[in-house]
Amino acid sequence: ELGRREDLRERRGAVAERIATLRTRVEELESAAVESFNDHMAELLDRLGYENVDRVWLERTGDAFGLHVVRSTAEGRAYEDTVDHLSESEREVIGLVFALAGYLVHDVHETVPVMLLDSVEAIDGPRIAALLGYIDARVPYVVAALLPEHGEALPEGVDRVTTA
Repeated sequence: ELGRREDLRERRGAVAERIATLRTRVEELESAAVESFNDHMAELLDRLGYENVDRVWLERTGDAFGLHVVRSTAEGRAYEDTVDHLSESEREVIGLVFALAGYLVHDVHETVPVMLLDSVEAIDGPRIAALLGYIDARVPYVVAALLPEHGEALPEGVDRVTTA
């Protein structure tokens, strides 16, 4: 057993090095995911025109992530709010941006080059069209199940499958 001591030390060193490498990779992915979410969220809030949502951002604090929402009143006063007070449409957009950020940061497109969106009827037609256009520019293939009235908001030239 004493003869294996040096081999075990080398193996322990290699394992410790691998753990450090993996921890660094996790930290890099978390940082990239937060940055990606924040960038996409800021851009989409501008495009989608939610009047009383000024900013939504994700922050890594310790071992947890915090989602922050800043709203403004009709008088222009800004205040921090919680996700609980967002409309269903606003929550749907945040969830889709979170999914998009993860999809891009983890290079899912290399294995699964398609993103499927379903049950987005809480978002109105023009915003769905803007959101799909944004996602389509970043994902190889996008498939969305839409209500007929929401599908009408999509621009001409978008491929459609209907039952009619």
